[in-house]
Amino acid sequence: MDYIKKIFARMDIQEVRNFLLQGQDIYGENLISIPYKEHLKNESDPIHERLKSIYPDEEKFNEATADLYKAMNAQEFVYMELGMKAGARLIYQLLLADD
Repeated sequence: MDYIKKIFARMDIQEVRNFLLQGQDIYGENLISIPYKEHLKNESDPIHERLKSIYPDEEKFNEATADLYKAMNAQEFVYMELGMKAGARLIYQLLLADD
């Protein structure tokens, strides 16, 4: 019965997201304990530092970050829609589909 506890321990949105997007689980990487704001900052700081080193001029840096954010927003919109569709499909299968 220990395996049932392990299944419930892995039932979180990050595990489902990783499985859907990457086809694998990354069990052990506990993102739940990291606040979203902190996670975003930790992951975006390196690229901001890299862009600052490439574009020391503030105007050029701002142009580069604007281009980066535009690309990131496009990805965010696409993956958000895919996530909503995946959620709707899962709900449909759970509630309406007969096996």
